[in-house]
Amino acid sequence: EPGSRSCEELCRQRRGPEVFENQAETDYFYPIYIDIDECSDPEFPAGCNQKCLNFPGGFECMCEKGFYPVHSINCIDIDECRQYPSICAAPATCMNTPGSFECRCAEGFKYNLTSKSCSDVDECVLGVCDGVCVNTPGSFACHCDGRAGLHLGHDGRSCERVPVCLPLHDHTHPEMLYLGEHFSGLPLIYLLYRLPPYTRFSAEFDLRTFDPEGVVLYAEAKPGSWFLLGLRDGTIEVQFKNQHSFKVTSGGRAINTGEWHVVSVEELEGSLSVKVGGEAVMSISSPQPLFLSHSGKLETKIFIAGLPNQTQILKPMNPRLDGCLRGWNLLNQGSSGVKRIIHGHKSKHCLVSVETGSYFPGAGLARFRIPYAHGVYRVEVRLNLRPSSSTGVLFALVSNSSAPLTIAVVTQGENEANLQVFLEGVSVATLDSLMLCYPERMEVVVSFNTTHLLVSVQVNGVQLDLDEAEVKHNSIKSHSCPPFSAPHTQPHRK
Repeated sequence: EPGSRSCEELCRQRRGPEVFENQAETDYFYPIYIDIDECSDPEFPAGCNQKCLNFPGGFECMCEKGFYPVHSINCIDIDECRQYPSICAAPATCMNTPGSFECRCAEGFKYNLTSKSCSDVDECVLGVCDGVCVNTPGSFACHCDGRAGLHLGHDGRSCERVPVCLPLHDHTHPEMLYLGEHFSGLPLIYLLYRLPPYTRFSAEFDLRTFDPEGVVLYAEAKPGSWFLLGLRDGTIEVQFKNQHSFKVTSGGRAINTGEWHVVSVEELEGSLSVKVGGEAVMSISSPQPLFLSHSGKLETKIFIAGLPNQTQILKPMNPRLDGCLRGWNLLNQGSSGVKRIIHGHKSKHCLVSVETGSYFPGAGLARFRIPYAHGVYRVEVRLNLRPSSSTGVLFALVSNSSAPLTIAVVTQGENEANLQVFLEGVSVATLDSLMLCYPERMEVVVSFNTTHLLVSVQVNGVQLDLDEAEVKHNSIKSHSCPPFSAPHTQPHRK
């Protein structure tokens, strides 16, 4: 019945609608209360400026990590740098950020929260360089392969082609043998001939060189019996030794003129004949055969452009020879053996045309060790140069791991280059010139004074002979370089 205790209990148990079918009576006896969500209701906003938590009949404002509440609804950033002054270990500095903080290191470093230290950032793993990337403490350096004709771009990261300001006539011929490929002085080619007994020694070839000294060929038939033909002071020198005699003989005019000369050696009855251009320059008495046969065969080894290891000759000679051979005929066996060896090896092909000078294609360097005494010294560098590619180091004076003096060509544009002088890596003089890329050669004289050593250096004044270098890259030609245009050449003798 309405108003009875049992009815009120039913209403409190939210069963009123089941008892009262009349809606008006139900609302009178059991009003229903609905919670307002202040966190989302726009008519009754809580006013929290960060996080809001609703609960029946109320709400609570909360703050994100790194903030603290003010006046129940507002949140203010915690300044961890001021609250915890030692939160970042030196040399890092603390920088407050909204809700947090950062330990900042110098550029190129990042803070390690575990070790509480500044660690180097390896930028190289990010692929910042086109070429080779070298990570350094706090930074990085990009390098390009100059030996592949590349140099570093203005952005310090990309690699660009080295401009060629003076194209060279550097064509080679597969039937011209370049003698200066090996700086080691070891033979360029080794040939073994097994011939009938009493075969007389003979050799004929065309030779072209500017080099004053070096071995053209060395032959031996048995230990202790050998023959050498080379140049000394530009003239032909012959050395031989066998069980009967030994001799050193030179003669004729200088042939290191850069022109082709036909050179022939022929063993005659009782003598050796040497001719240049068909003209006899030496006739050397040799009563007995140069080489003797063994077991019914004459086995002769011929080495071209160098000496075998541990070979002892009568008069020392620098075996390195910058020159070319063509049209060779050894022991009357023709040239097919040598042609097969060199045809597929471009490094053994000789330049079709050359002129005097030294050629540095950029693939490596030549190094000289210069003796000195302590004290004040003066260095004078005299360079007669004609750059083809307008960038690169021409000369460097190196002491331990530093370079007190460096002379370099530095690219300024596609057809422009400067000559710069560096002292201890700092540019101290610049010659702005387009003449560097002209066909005419330019002479540059640089004088350098300091107070540590006593040295006088001239390059192309009293010319350094690159065959006498302590180290020289095989690509460097000591006494010849390609011209900038193709001159008239002599016909190739087959």
